[in-house]
Amino acid sequence: MNEEEKRTPQSDSDEPLTRADYRRQREQLQKDDLERDKKRVRVEKDYAKRHQTTDTYVDPTEQLEASNEKSKRLARKLNWAILGVCILIVIVYLILFFVG
Repeated sequence: MNEEEKRTPQSDSDEPLTRADYRRQREQLQKDDLERDKKRVRVEKDYAKRHQTTDTYVDPTEQLEASNEKSKRLARKLNWAILGVCILIVIVYLILFFVG
């Protein structure tokens, strides 16, 4: 039997259920689902408490040095990009001057 067949409200004798019986069974299934969800959340919280991760301490001077190194690399890339744009502008002016 799959999960859906297990959860379908049916009487054991395969007789049709009354509306009241059907509603009671559905309510019971919903209560069971709610209890299972509450238990799952409780277990997850307990697990999270037991397996807390600790952040490693980073020395502020090391962090500053790393930040400065990244800034220098970015500045170097930006300088090359500016140089490339300037060269392209000069090439466009030369083309326009000799063609036009």
